[in-house]
Order: sequence, then C-alpha cells, then structure tokens
Amino acid sequence: MKSPDEYGYALRLPKKDKSAVSRVAKETGQSINSILVLSNRKGLPLAQAALSAPLSRVTGVDPLREEILRHAYLETEDERATGKQLFKFQAQQEPE
Repeated sequence: MKSPDEYGYALRLPKKDKSAVSRVAKETGQSINSILVLSNRKGLPLAQAALSAPLSRVTGVDPLREEILRHAYLETEDERATGKQLFKFQAQQEPE
C-alpha cells in the first residue's frame, strides 16, 4: 500500500530521454526514481515559467501608428484604388 506521500504516475519517456536518464543513473549511482524526483524539483519552476510567460509580439515589425490604422480602417470602398487604376499605375515595360 502506498504511503500518503507517494504519487503514482505511469511515466512514458521517449527512447532518447529514457536512455539519458539511464545514463545519468549509471554514472551517478542514483536510482532512476531519485533522478526523476530531482529533475522534477529542479525543472518544474523552469517549465512553469516557460508555460505561463505572458504572450508577446511574435514579429520584429513595429506596429502601425494610430493615425495610419485609423485611416486604413475608416476609408470606404469608394476611396480605394480600383483594379483599373492600379493597372494604369503599373509600369508597362520592365526597366532594362
């Protein structure tokens, strides 16, 4: 019977991690359980910090200024250039 302090969880490790844990156990002479407990104690704060970090910008591009955004979202379809106008502005020949 388990004591109240024990926590049972069937741990599934990828082969790479399993072999790393086995190697550390062999090198240190510690049990696999001791290594996993120590890894959990040392790594859990890092995992929590990484998983609960506030979301931040994903791009290196500066955000648009307020007046540009306002102008872009307030202009109506009538104010936008039509396909014919855009075609007219394009270069008719490639520069040589």
